[in-house]
Amino acid sequence: MKFNFDNPWITRIFALILAVGLFFFVNLENQARFQSNKPTDGASINGSEIITNLPIEVNMDTDQYFVSGIPDSATLRIEGPQAIIFQTVATQNYTITTPNLNELGEGTHSVELQAKGLSDDITASVSPGVVNLTIEEKQTEEHELAVEIDEDLDIAEGYEVLHPSLSTSVVRLSGAASTMNEIDRVIVEVSSDEQEIKSDLLTSAQVLVLDANDNLLNVNADPSQVEINAPVVRTQKEVPIVLREGDGGVAGYNYELKLSNGESESLTIKGDPEAVNDLQNFPVTVNLEGITESTLINVPVGSLPEGIEEVNQDEVEVLIEVTEENQNSTMSE
Repeated sequence: MKFNFDNPWITRIFALILAVGLFFFVNLENQARFQSNKPTDGASINGSEIITNLPIEVNMDTDQYFVSGIPDSATLRIEGPQAIIFQTVATQNYTITTPNLNELGEGTHSVELQAKGLSDDITASVSPGVVNLTIEEKQTEEHELAVEIDEDLDIAEGYEVLHPSLSTSVVRLSGAASTMNEIDRVIVEVSSDEQEIKSDLLTSAQVLVLDANDNLLNVNADPSQVEINAPVVRTQKEVPIVLREGDGGVAGYNYELKLSNGESESLTIKGDPEAVNDLQNFPVTVNLEGITESTLINVPVGSLPEGIEEVNQDEVEVLIEVTEENQNSTMSE
């Protein structure tokens, strides 16, 4: 049977059959390839995992010795069957530890970090693998805590910080004997990011162990943090001026006291927090000795009330308006 390829319909049908055949051929090839790559229940696939920021356990009598030079953390790389890798990561039953340092004694040593708690089917490597550390005799002391106020503490104007109270005034320090001899002071610092502070500061602060040059020392503190209560009290405020007639008024004259137009109606007082809080106004006594006509005078603020240590000005300008008593009676008639 001959096909007439000059006929366009014959050509189109043949092209369609060829396209369908190619589609099924490619599809079967892909299925065969995917099936050959698909693991079966009887296959073991290897894998690896990197675990970072693992704490390092120190295998040593910490009551007798103090060790320095150990990193904060280590990285563990494990390789092996994927199923065991998955279970290992999920259970986290492994540790990074030093060898028994008690056998080394005092001095500087290079030791190899070890990974423990892993399956025998897993290959492990620790980074860093080797660390240089120093073992020294341990010394323990108790020290009084001092409190320092951060110079950048933003206390609102008219307020101040009183001496703070601490959750404990004594801390137990431990470290290498050579380092303990360098301790100059043990402090906590009162600090805050708040602005315009007007209320008590309740905060937690790290215990700082410093040498004579204010360098931090490699010493453990127990407790390492202390709760601080720093009272913030008002030591300044504005109070209104109250004018009072003093002695010396001339008989037959009446006096009315007023602050001059340009004079502030209040004074700023500073002093003991309780006295500042209690004072509601500031009395200024005006001496009327020999005054028989209206006048402007500068009047000293006088002695300060008990507990008040400072005012913002020494005198105030007062207008004394004077009238004669007989003038008042004549005008009323």
